[in-house]
This record gives sequence, C-alpha cells and structure tokens, in this order.
Amino acid sequence: MPLPHAVGGGLNPVLTVVLPCHNEAGNIARYDADLFPALDALGVAYEVVIVDDGSLDDTAAKAGALAAARPGVRLVRLSPNRGMGGAIRAGMSEARGEWIATLDADLTFPPAALKDMLAAGNAAKADLVSGSPYLRPGDMAGVSWIRTLPSLMINALYRGLFGMRLTAYTPVLRLYRTSFIRDLGITSNGFEINAEVAARAMMDRRVVAEVPAPLHARTAGVSKLQRGRELKRHLALILRLLSGR
Repeated sequence: MPLPHAVGGGLNPVLTVVLPCHNEAGNIARYDADLFPALDALGVAYEVVIVDDGSLDDTAAKAGALAAARPGVRLVRLSPNRGMGGAIRAGMSEARGEWIATLDADLTFPPAALKDMLAAGNAAKADLVSGSPYLRPGDMAGVSWIRTLPSLMINALYRGLFGMRLTAYTPVLRLYRTSFIRDLGITSNGFEINAEVAARAMMDRRVVAEVPAPLHARTAGVSKLQRGRELKRHLALILRLLSGR
C-alpha cells in the first residue's frame, strides 16, 4: 500500500511544513487550492503545522477546520503574539519530519518551489536550502520597489559580513534539516530569524544550497513587517553575531 502524502496516525513524515500566521484568515482560505495540491505533488509524506500567532481574526477557526478535515495538519495556538521568529520556533518544536520547511502564510513564495529545494537538499546533503528571488531575472516582477529596495540592502549587508555564497539571507522560504536546526539555539523573535539561521549556518561552515524561487505580491491580508522595527532588530542581531553570541 503506498504511503499517503499527508500523514496521520503513527506515520513519520519526511517533511514538516511550518506556516506562521498572524491575522491570515483570508490566506488560509486559499490553502485547499494553492497549498495542498503543491505539497501533494512533492511525492513525499508530509505534515503541516499552522501556528496561529495570537490572531484577532478567524485564523484559528479556519486553521482548526483544516486540521479537522485533513490528516497531517495540526494547529498550534500562541497567546499573546510572539512575532514571526517566536511562531516559527514554536512550529519547529512540533516537527516530526526529517526536513522542516518554512513558508510565508500569504504564499508569496509558491509552495511548488519546495520540490526543487528538496532535490537540492538531498543532492548536496545540505543543512539549509534557501529559496532566492535574486538568482533569476524576473523573479521579483510585480513586487514594489518599496519592498524590494530595503530587502536588497539588508541582504547585501549580510552577504558582505557572513559570506557571499547566499544571495538571500532574509526570506522565510527555507528548507532545514531538522537535526541541524534543533541544535542551532536560535533566539530571534522577529523577521530577523531567517537571517540569524542563515548567518549561523555560514559561520559554522554548514552545507548550504540555494535555488531560484519567484516572489509575488500579496493577494490577501496585509504584511506584518514594520521596516523601522525590523531594521533595528537586524542591526542588533548583527552585533550579537559578530560578538560571538
């Protein structure tokens, strides 16, 4: 009997997909059409951990309905809001897969990109695979310069400080070997968590890989990123990393 893609019961998944969600009810409504078919097409057993990070809308109700209807989907509820980093860390602590993927709740990076990321991770025996919109021309078409310019600048700073092998230090779209990420001791609570993991991987000379991934504009909900606050967090993280903490 073939192993089902979405696992339940006592089966062990190959992949755990973590989705940090704060007020993302409008996007969770899209998952039946835009998320699960892409995950089914991966051809591996998977589970999905939806983390409701103190939402004030119907995120928890919609995620709970998915968890009740689909095997291998679980809901983790946090209160109060812990931020992107706190939600990702909570989801990772629940993971049972050999690999952990993190995805933006708004699916601005397409879940189908995970197919190439899994292939790259297995081929390179990587600890971290990053999806990057900077590797291929046109992969940021439709994304406003207001979002693009700060991202280019902060990624350039991390590249200069921690290694040029990665073009993208900050995106949420990632694939981690579970044994690697659980031993890393990450502490970030905001969006800077993605840069912390990538920088620590580079500093530890871990095996990293990168694949092209298109970035699209949001179609539902609003971004939770506050640029001034996140810039301060990135600068504090860089100082912490450079001081060996």
